[in-house]
Amino acid sequence: MSKIVNSLILFSLLLLATPSSAVTVNLDSTGEGGGGAFSGELLESSCAKIGVVMYHGRGSTPTGPVVEELRTSLFRAGYTTLSIENPLPASGVPNFSDYVTDVDAVFIETYARMRTAINLLHSRGVEQVVLAGFSLGSRFSTAHVARGQLDELTILGLIGIGMYGDSVDPLNVSDTLKEVTIPVLDIYGDADTSAASSAAARLAAYAGADYTQTKLFCLAGLNCHQLEGLKGNDSMPLEITVNAWMQAIAPAAVLPNCGTQPPPATAPPQTIPDAGGSTLDLYLLLLLPVLLSVFRR
Repeated sequence: MSKIVNSLILFSLLLLATPSSAVTVNLDSTGEGGGGAFSGELLESSCAKIGVVMYHGRGSTPTGPVVEELRTSLFRAGYTTLSIENPLPASGVPNFSDYVTDVDAVFIETYARMRTAINLLHSRGVEQVVLAGFSLGSRFSTAHVARGQLDELTILGLIGIGMYGDSVDPLNVSDTLKEVTIPVLDIYGDADTSAASSAAARLAAYAGADYTQTKLFCLAGLNCHQLEGLKGNDSMPLEITVNAWMQAIAPAAVLPNCGTQPPPATAPPQTIPDAGGSTLDLYLLLLLPVLLSVFRR
C-alpha cells in the first residue's frame, strides 16, 4: 500500500510541475463601444513586459491555423499572448461578401475588441504590445493600428501574415497601411496568389520607415496561404522569422520588481482552464512505466 501511496504522491508532484496551461478568457467590448461578449485564448508568461494580441483567419478560431503556432511560439519566447475571436458581420456568417456589406459595423466591433484585449493585458502587468493577424485577422489588426487606437498601451509593431491588398477600405490593407508608421513584419507564401500579387502595393502604401517583407517558399501540394509545412515548432521558417523580428523590434523582457507589484485595480475576467496540452501528455507517458513497475511488485 505504501508503494501505491508513494507513487500517487510522485504523480501529484509531476502534475504540479507541469507549466501552466492556456486559459480561455471571457471578455466584453461594451466598455469600448462594442457589442458585447467575446472570448480569447490567453497564454500568460510570468512577469512579461510585452504582450502580443492577435486576430485569426476568416471562419477560424483563436486557436486556428497560423495564430496557434504564432501565439505558442511567442509564449515560449517570453511574451504573453492573447488570441481573440473575430467579429462577425450582421448575418452571423463569415462570408467575405458579408464582411464587405457590413464593413462599418464590423470595424467598430473590431476596434472595440482589440482595445478590450489590450486593456486586459495592461491589467495583468503588460506595459507594451505588438499586434498580429493572419489573413482576415491581418486586415483587422492593420486597421486597428491605423484607426482604432484611443488611450490603450503603446503598440510597438504589427505582424501581418497572409495579408491581402484588395477589397474595400478598411478591409484593404493597402489603404490602411498608408496610415501606419510603426514597424511592420509582412509574411506571405510565394504561391499564395492574392498575397504575393499585392506585396509590392503593400510595401508602397506603408507610411513608415521600417517595413520587413518576407516571402516564404511553400511546399508543393500544401496550403500556401496557411503556410503548411513551414510552421509547427520553433525551428520552422514562420517561427524563426517572427521571433527574430520580435527580438529586434520588441525584445522579450521581464517587468522590474516583479512579484512585489500590487494586484490589478480591476478583477480579472472569469477563466476556463484549457482541456490540457502536449506537455501534460508527455509527463503522463514518462510516468506510466514507473507506476506499472510499482504495481507489479
